[in-house]
Amino acid sequence: MKFVQFYKDGKITLGVKLAGGIVDLSAFEGMPKTMKELCERSDDERLLNELANITAGALYNEGDIAFAPVVTGMEKIVCIGLNYIKHAEECHPGQPLPTEPTVFAKFGNALAAHGEEVKLPQSKKVDYEAELVLIMGEGGKIFAYTTGNDLSARDWQNATSQWICGKTYDKFAPIGPYAVDAASIKDRHLAIECRVNGEVRQSDFIDQMIFTPEQIVQYLMPRIPLKPGDIIFTGTPSGVMLGYPENAKNWLKAGDTVEVSIEGIGVLKNKLV
Repeated sequence: MKFVQFYKDGKITLGVKLAGGIVDLSAFEGMPKTMKELCERSDDERLLNELANITAGALYNEGDIAFAPVVTGMEKIVCIGLNYIKHAEECHPGQPLPTEPTVFAKFGNALAAHGEEVKLPQSKKVDYEAELVLIMGEGGKIFAYTTGNDLSARDWQNATSQWICGKTYDKFAPIGPYAVDAASIKDRHLAIECRVNGEVRQSDFIDQMIFTPEQIVQYLMPRIPLKPGDIIFTGTPSGVMLGYPENAKNWLKAGDTVEVSIEGIGVLKNKLV
């Protein structure tokens, strides 16, 4: 199943993507109205079966809706750094690979939706990071996956040993447009790519992570208890601008369009202004 959140009459509502368009779940009695509410009911097998069997309803054309971030209202946005071997090597050449996940955070102000414009900060070194994002359900279980871009101001990030100032500027965490229930993802050998103005900058497979999604959740739960709707950015492959030679760095600039795609999940597109 593919879920979306979009704006209807100024409010966020939950929809299911079908072949013919987006079904508005608010038209069905007893259905969750937001993705967070669905995550809170993710142990309800009857509800999940009903959702899987929806074949008709009030359909919206994707081109006619304004997407919202695919999940909102969460308590935590957790991020994992240096979680692909080649990315760890490009950022810290010669150093040993992490033996435990590198954990940092973003705040709610960083959320952005598919298609939303992202205003650049004063930083001169803004970078892209294509990432698989986990959406948590009940009981510390991964309920769904989505596509994310961990935008980063590298000069601010690397000014100290703590990364957070470079990570949580407004709209620096675009996610979406779709959330795919985890039960539908049987194969982890899924391509992940980042393209800037159509040029491929990152290309890998999500099964090349150092720490798997399950290992990340297992590590976090005793330390940062995860609740339904919380999201986890799971790290980025190699190819970020930070890893380029100094004479070849081409940081993001106003007018650039960044697309992050994950096979079987979706394509997230944002323009920088």
